[in-house]
Amino acid sequence: MRIVTSRRSFLAGALATAALPARRTFAGAVKSKVALQMYSVGRYVREVQTGGFAAVFKELADLGYNGVEFAGYSDFGNKPRTAKEMKKMLDDAGLVACGTHIGRDALAPQRIQRTIDSNLEVGNRLLVCPSGLYTPEKDFKGTMDDWAKMLAEFYSTAAENAKKSGVRVGYHNHVKEFTTKVADGRCVWDAFFSACSPDVCMELDVGWCATAGEDPCAWLKRFPRRSPTIHAKEHANARSSIFGDIPAGKKGVDWDALFAVTDENGVEWYVVETESMERKTMVPPKGCIDFLKKKGRA
Repeated sequence: MRIVTSRRSFLAGALATAALPARRTFAGAVKSKVALQMYSVGRYVREVQTGGFAAVFKELADLGYNGVEFAGYSDFGNKPRTAKEMKKMLDDAGLVACGTHIGRDALAPQRIQRTIDSNLEVGNRLLVCPSGLYTPEKDFKGTMDDWAKMLAEFYSTAAENAKKSGVRVGYHNHVKEFTTKVADGRCVWDAFFSACSPDVCMELDVGWCATAGEDPCAWLKRFPRRSPTIHAKEHANARSSIFGDIPAGKKGVDWDALFAVTDENGVEWYVVETESMERKTMVPPKGCIDFLKKKGRA
């Protein structure tokens, strides 16, 4: 089977959660593993590193990453890779796929089994949709409450269908999920996850959450044990998108508080995502995992 995707098709692919043994803290809580969201190095993979995915995976392993979350499957020369090729390159580097970002249409009842099959070939068991809660389509005439309810039903159905194959379905936030409100004043994020089946996973992007003025720890506690992965990202005020690199007077993510909450919540993966330097360099991914190493997290 051939997997073909494009740009924020580097925000639309197909993937999942892998079976590395869980690490535990001294208190017995789960300590998350670390992956890189491949969107972070999209242009590096496709335009700079002539060795393509195989070379980049080995670089990530050397830096200390345990896995990757995909967001597309085209590498140097924009050549789309097959699931078999991707799996071999991951295996050769000693990495696993912990998830993918995928378009909402790929979770529709008529398409989801094909999506599942492609992902299982790569060894992935978590399908995450970003941005699927944004503005209603032009032909949708209901209220934002209706929109949140309709999407909750859509994702709940997708999660039920995926569960039969041992695959999970989740949703990933940006800023608007917290700044858009439903009629009772709650944000769409709250309304959506309150209405969803518990099988719908929450991939909280802590950087965008903090940028929206929200506390990531509070949302993880609000919907406990719903997050096999989180997106580890610094606040939008970060100078380089490297964790902790915040201008004077600005407040970044409270990483120490976050570590405690994610350990107790059973978060399996910290998925590092960086958006600076035009995604053409390994400098931010290295800076982020170096930060996590200093904190004893990688």
